[in-house]
Amino acid sequence: MPKKIRVYELARELGLTNKEALDLCLALGIGVKSHSSSIEDAQADRVRRKADAEGLRRAVQPEEPPVEKAPATSRTAAATDGERPAEPAGTAPRPAAAAGGPAEEERAVARPRSGVVTSRPVSEVTALPTAPRPAP
Repeated sequence: MPKKIRVYELARELGLTNKEALDLCLALGIGVKSHSSSIEDAQADRVRRKADAEGLRRAVQPEEPPVEKAPATSRTAAATDGERPAEPAGTAPRPAAAAGGPAEEERAVARPRSGVVTSRPVSEVTALPTAPRPAP
């Protein structure tokens, strides 16, 4: 059974970035989709020879450039901050929680027009009137 190697392992061995190793594989017609793809040992030898022929081999693998993330939308930004996402306009309000639940502990401040939800911490919420509990 032929031995296999991952493209990222080959890149580390040759001192290339994952993208450079991936591009070498694609230039040789080796069907890979990502740096995690496996290739046969014979194909890896072809990539090694091509890297040597083009003078791409390095002693140390360079750092991969950081991947830029798309800016978060207001809905996901609010969810990651631990707040509830804004409800779209025209939707019915959510049913209220049971008395004494989290909905009474944290009241949302009026929503600004930007769609970002702002709320006060429980420690800043003024005392809310509560109904007396019935006796058991």
